[in-house]
Formats: sequence, C-alpha cells, structure tokens
Amino acid sequence: MRVYVESYGCSQNQGEGSAIARDLARHGYGLADAPQDADVSVLVTCGVIGSTEARMVRRWAELGRRSARVVVTGCLVPLRTGEFRGPALERTTFLPIHRQAELPTLLGAAGRPALAAGASLPMVAPARSISEEVVLAQGCTSGCSYCFSRLARGPIASLSAEAIVERVRGALGRGAREVRLTGLDTAAWGADLPGRPRLPDLLGAIARVDDDYRLRVGMMSPQSLAGCLPGHLKALDDRRVYRFLHLPVQSGSDRILEAMRRGYDVGTFRAQVAAARERYPDLHLSTDVIVGFPGETDDDHAATERLIEEVAPETLNVTRFSARPGTVAARLPPIGPRIAKARSRSITTLRQRIARRRLERWIGHTGSARVLEYGPGGSAVARLGNYLPVVLPARAPLGSDLEVRIDGARSTYLLGRPTGVRF
Repeated sequence: MRVYVESYGCSQNQGEGSAIARDLARHGYGLADAPQDADVSVLVTCGVIGSTEARMVRRWAELGRRSARVVVTGCLVPLRTGEFRGPALERTTFLPIHRQAELPTLLGAAGRPALAAGASLPMVAPARSISEEVVLAQGCTSGCSYCFSRLARGPIASLSAEAIVERVRGALGRGAREVRLTGLDTAAWGADLPGRPRLPDLLGAIARVDDDYRLRVGMMSPQSLAGCLPGHLKALDDRRVYRFLHLPVQSGSDRILEAMRRGYDVGTFRAQVAAARERYPDLHLSTDVIVGFPGETDDDHAATERLIEEVAPETLNVTRFSARPGTVAARLPPIGPRIAKARSRSITTLRQRIARRRLERWIGHTGSARVLEYGPGGSAVARLGNYLPVVLPARAPLGSDLEVRIDGARSTYLLGRPTGVRF
C-alpha cells in the first residue's frame, strides 16, 4: 500500500505530517510523491481562519478524486468534520490529532497485507530530511478568545524532556542538520509536568546532545515567556541555537489585548523585546498581528502601527481577523470587511517597508551560514546564525556551512554569495 501525506498550516502541523510519513515508512508502507500514485492520501488540516478551512475542504475533495481513500487529521478534526460533504465522504476517515500514531494499524486493519514476522522494513528518508520539526506539546495554557487551535488541541500536554531529547537524537540520526522545536506556545512547555520544568531546562537537556546541529525555538507567548525570559535568553548563547525570537504581540492596544484574553500588556512585550535585543543586537525578531479584531477602533489600529514602527521586527505575519465557530470572539460584533481590509493593507505596507530597512543593515556583512534548502533556478537558501535566510546564486551541499557575503536585501530575505571559505 502506498500513502501520500500532505500538511498545511503551522510548523506543528508540518512536524506532525512528517512524523506520520516516517511512522508509515517504519511500518513498511510506501510513500508516494503525488496523490494519484497513492492508495491512501492523508491530509493534515489547518483551521486557523475561515478561508483556510474552505481551502482544506476543497483540497480534501480533490484528494478524494485521486485516491481510493482519504484520511483527514489536524485541527479540523473533530470540530469541523460536518463541513466535509460530497462523494468522497464514504471513503474518508477522520483521525483525531491524539490518535495519529494509530494510523499504521488503522490502515492495516482496512485490508493491508500483514508484514511477515521479522520482515526488514525499508528506511524511507523524509522529503525534507535536512530540517525536521520536533513537537514539544499538544495544546497550550492560554485561553485566547479567538483561537481555534486551542479548541482543537485542548489544554497543554507536554512531552517529557527525555522523550523530546530522543526525538532530537532521532532527527539527527536521520541526517537532519536543523531541528525546529514547535508547539502552540513553546515557552509553555512543562507547565503540566511534575516539578514544572521550564523551556530553559529543556534547552539545557538538548544542549547535552553532542552534535553539530542548528536549533530553532518556535513561537511563544509573551505571557509564558515572562516566567523564564532570563533563562531563555541565556540558552541562546549556544552557537547552535538560532538567535531568533518568534513572539506574537497581536495588537498594540492594551484594550484589544484584554478583549483577546492574551494575558499580557503591550509593556510586557516591549520589555521582552528590549531585553532580547540588548543581549543580542543581531536578534531576528518575528511577531504576529491580527487586524480588524471586533471592537478595534482607528486609535487601536494606529497604536499597533506605532508599536511595529518602534520594535521594527525583521518578520511580521499579518492576519485579518476571522471569526471561528465556538470561540468567544465569534460572538462579538464584527468590524466591517472594508475597514478590516484597508487596515490589513496598511499594516502590510508598513511591514514591507520596515523589514526591508532592517534587512538592508546586513548588506556588506560576512559570516557563516548553513545551507538548508534548494530554490528555483539552481539557487540555494542558507540561514545565518539568527535564522535570517540568505538566497545564494548557486547550490552547495545541503547541510554545509559556508562563509557568505551579503550583497542585497528584499523584504523577506537577503541576497548573498559564498566567499569560498567553508567551515
């Protein structure tokens, strides 16, 4: 039996999709590169906004036309399975997130011939073997009024530090040169474990893995980071850990943050960014904002734009508010769509201007970067020590470390060239 796996959404979804593919390969299933070549297609769904949900349903219908069976998992299961209607429904299995590890058994029970005892299982390398996501926990400790992911994944359920370290070792053993720690809120890791360990404790345990990897710590809430900020910043001293901070602020208005139930104020976010940049002047700051949240006034939006101007993130993800069924915010009076669209356009323009300015500071810089993926036209993408991407004109071996000189900048990446020095 051949299986095709397709994932959408956040890095946690991507990591879960990769884990599904590896688990199926370990159990002897073939991995297909396209749905038309597969007996079963697995769709890892995202439901963060309404338009994404609609896209997932359309993609499910397409997969149903190309594969004999479809398995749907991810954030739309079980909350939104009623949206899946059509001829493929009778050939579809909805698999909750917490049961993804059961998929090989589920497919076997559906008619796959059993493997002979002691059969040698093929080792199938994932398509993105040079980088691998490691999920730290399901759910989170927050209760944001708009968040669909929290509804889908529930309260936090952290993996133990020992289990995570083993997953990191496994990724490195499969050839990964970059590991991405991911979750809805990485700084909330450990809140439910005995002794309540914190993220710096986990990073310390991973640091004892003696290998030449790069480690990216994913998205975290200012509310959770507040309890472990000094320790987390100290962990970034390890040259293997990217000097990268993904810290969503969502709004520059305290009034809107309270309505969002984010659990912090603008001053907390501002102080955390200042502390991180004081310790690491080359820090790569990534943040997120939601525009058009119910009740957002022109003054609230202006406050968000002022905050973005002030902190000047290298990366800014802009999302227009989308009311998700079952959330508190879905019951609030909405902002007019034309107003929300205009605010989204305004802050997107601001994002492009600020990011271009921030990245242009790197022109003339020479330093080490690790080649992690190939781009179009024979190009390659490498990452500096702060996770900024550098597009190189020619390919080099994946996982190799090159000295690069930065010659140009765009709003989302740098342009560089190797100097001829390899590390």
